[in-house]
Amino acid sequence: MRLLFLAALAKTLHEVTIGLDLAEQLADAGIESHFVVNPYNEDQLRAAKTPYTLVEPELGEGVRDVVHRVAKEFRPDAVILVDYLAHWMTFRVGYRTDPWFVEDLGLPVIPIDLYDLESTSRRVEILGTTMEVDDNLLHMPVQLLPVPMNRPRITDSGRGLPYRANRTIEPLTGAVRDEVRRSLGLTGGQRLLMVPTLPWQQLMQVHAAEPTRELAGRLPRLLGHYLGRLPQDTHFLMTGPLFEGFAGLGDRVHHRPEYTAGDYHRLLGAADGVFSFHLPSYALERAVLADVPGLLAVNNHAVDGEPAIARLDAELGGLGREVRDWLTSYPGALPDFHMWPLRWNEVLRPLLQANPFTETLLRAELLDEDGLVDGLERLLYDPVERDRLAAERAVYRDAVNALPETAGTFTEAARRLGIGD
Repeated sequence: MRLLFLAALAKTLHEVTIGLDLAEQLADAGIESHFVVNPYNEDQLRAAKTPYTLVEPELGEGVRDVVHRVAKEFRPDAVILVDYLAHWMTFRVGYRTDPWFVEDLGLPVIPIDLYDLESTSRRVEILGTTMEVDDNLLHMPVQLLPVPMNRPRITDSGRGLPYRANRTIEPLTGAVRDEVRRSLGLTGGQRLLMVPTLPWQQLMQVHAAEPTRELAGRLPRLLGHYLGRLPQDTHFLMTGPLFEGFAGLGDRVHHRPEYTAGDYHRLLGAADGVFSFHLPSYALERAVLADVPGLLAVNNHAVDGEPAIARLDAELGGLGREVRDWLTSYPGALPDFHMWPLRWNEVLRPLLQANPFTETLLRAELLDEDGLVDGLERLLYDPVERDRLAAERAVYRDAVNALPETAGTFTEAARRLGIGD
């Protein structure tokens, strides 16, 4: 069997890593794969020794011809959409073409669904504008749900099939972990907190509509203040863009703006904790498998003016001076959000509900300064909290490892589409 993977989203490793992981698991069953990706992800395909074709948004509708040519030459049995939502967004917004040109190939289409979209809303914010993702997924016979962060169970409709993603990610050996930490200049009992950011988040400071642009530029200033309150032997591994707000942390910052997927996993495995303030989080998902504790902070409080600030002050038991000043000087309304600097609340809030993945993490409100800083300090320094989280991760990994073999899950998906019968 041959599969054509479409993963054209730029400026992130996440989606292509998900696709490559699936392709590599299926290769053991004799399934061949070819990828269509953005040049940003070319090194991933080269390293994996997987055939690929490059496409860029400048192609516009010409991308259809490229994909048709690849399909004609490669002769796949099915098309895999690596992240249904990202596929829709990339081609609708980036290439300004109908994402469902793939149906013109006359091949079965299997989407990978990172968000269990049949159980959530499809309303998302893109560049500051709210849009609704097409509902084609709801009419497809089957979807593949990578775990984590999806729930490790078949969806209520029976169409969503979970499978273990990131099969090769494991805790680093002590020797490799020590080697990576030495390369960063860490010594003794110093703690290392990974703080992941993404290139597209930096682009939002320029290209998004004004409310999103403001949030993209202002939140790192507040977070830099929070991080500065941690003990002086806490160091910060900034993977991705280094935002202006983190400059005050001085030589405790170890900046890695570029990396391969392998580099990223080694850096993650060498950290003592991960702090993410957006979902989905490539780092938090993989931290569970690498056995590194994580804290997720999002903002569930929309704030518009002094009355809202007063209500928030009462609800959180008091606002810190820095937070109050930050809110008072904020231009316009501060939105609640899960995917900084975008919102995506209607998609991501339901995904976190009754999801055992969340038990592996500490969670905090972004505007609760003391609660968030205390959570990070416990994550890094409190042996009781670290042991508790380690036990939760182990329980979750057992549930993930209990899933059927991925090749068997894919065979069932293919059967529903009449492939290989």
